[in-house]
Amino acid sequence: MAIRSFNDLNKNQQLAVLIGVPVVVAITLGVLIYRAMGVLGPDPQDHLPGFMHRNLPGNKWEQINKLDKQIAEKQVIIDRRQKVVDELNSLEADIKAGRERLPLESEKAEMRLLIEKLARDIPSDIGTVLVKSVKITENATPALAARQASASRTGGSKPEQVTYQTEISGDLNGIIKYVDMIEKNPRFMLVNSFSLTPGKLTTDDEKRPVLLPHEVKMNIITYVYNPGGGAAPAAGAKP
Repeated sequence: MAIRSFNDLNKNQQLAVLIGVPVVVAITLGVLIYRAMGVLGPDPQDHLPGFMHRNLPGNKWEQINKLDKQIAEKQVIIDRRQKVVDELNSLEADIKAGRERLPLESEKAEMRLLIEKLARDIPSDIGTVLVKSVKITENATPALAARQASASRTGGSKPEQVTYQTEISGDLNGIIKYVDMIEKNPRFMLVNSFSLTPGKLTTDDEKRPVLLPHEVKMNIITYVYNPGGGAAPAAGAKP
C-alpha cells in the first residue's frame, strides 16, 4: 500500500493528525518525565507543584541527602583534627616530662649516687650532712617479677616503687636543706618516713659544750620504669 502524504489527506484526517501527534508526543514526554521524577525524587530546593513530585525509595535525591549527611559527619571529624593533634602533642609533652622525672629501671644505682651527691652539694655556710649508708629495697614479689618479665616481652611496664633506706648524720640546718634538695630535685624523690635521734651534748678539750651531729634514718622513694623495646640502657644512660 502506498504511503499517502499529508496533502493527500482530507481535512478531517489532517485535523486528526495535527491534534493526535502532539497529544501522543505530550503523553510520551509526560510518561518519561514522570518516571524520571520518580528516579530523581523531590528536590528539597525545588519550587515545582507538589503533584509533580515523586518520592520513590532509593531515588537520587535520597541518595544525595544520605551522602550529604555522611559528608557532614566526616567534616565534623576533620574539623576536630587540629584540636585532637594539639591535645596529643600536649599529652606527649606531659608524658615526656614525666618520664624525664622518673629514672629508668637500669638507673637505680645511679639514683643512689645522686642521693649521696646531694649531701655533698649542701653549701658549708648552711650546714653539713654525711651520708652513712644507702640501701636499695623493692617489693620483690612473684607478681612483680611476672609483670617485669611480661614487660620485657611486650615492650614496656608500669612504674614500680623503689625505696632507698638512707642513714645520715649532720646538723639541723644541713638536714633540713638536704630533705628540701631531695624533694625539689628534677628526678622524682619523696621522703616518706623520717626518724631523728638528737645528737648528744658533750664537751671539747677545753670543756666547752659541743653538740654532736644528729642521726637520721629515712626512706626515700622513687618510681622506676622499663621503657621496653629492646635491651635496657646501661646504668648512667640518660632516658
